[in-house]
Amino acid sequence: METVLLVGKGTLFKSVEGSLYASHTDTSNVQILDYEEEWFKPLSNPEECYELMFNKLAFYKIVYLFPNSLFDGINLVRIFSEFKPFRLFVVTHDHQYSSLYKKVGADFVILSKSGCYSYNWLLTSDEVFSV
Repeated sequence: METVLLVGKGTLFKSVEGSLYASHTDTSNVQILDYEEEWFKPLSNPEECYELMFNKLAFYKIVYLFPNSLFDGINLVRIFSEFKPFRLFVVTHDHQYSSLYKKVGADFVILSKSGCYSYNWLLTSDEVFSV
């Protein structure tokens, strides 16, 4: 199973976080971060955090972004797409933004239904989305 990073904020992200921690699923290969955590604070100036982000993101094969707003989502996709070779997913309730997220660098956009309670499929997506 590949190393996965989940980054987000807001109700969808908290739902995912709660679902994964409440399950009996092995999450040893997953890191879950609110995008206002300490190592994301320098993102307001990408030049200052390039080396920090590059070093931290080098270990991940899949990154899921759970933006709290369109503005946050576009900024996160732009920043994270600079550090690829990992697969970059955006998970959102807002289907109208899916093409925009792809245009700015997301590999996949996943539309999540409100009230979805199980997100364990995120941990096996390396098999589902392998290229």
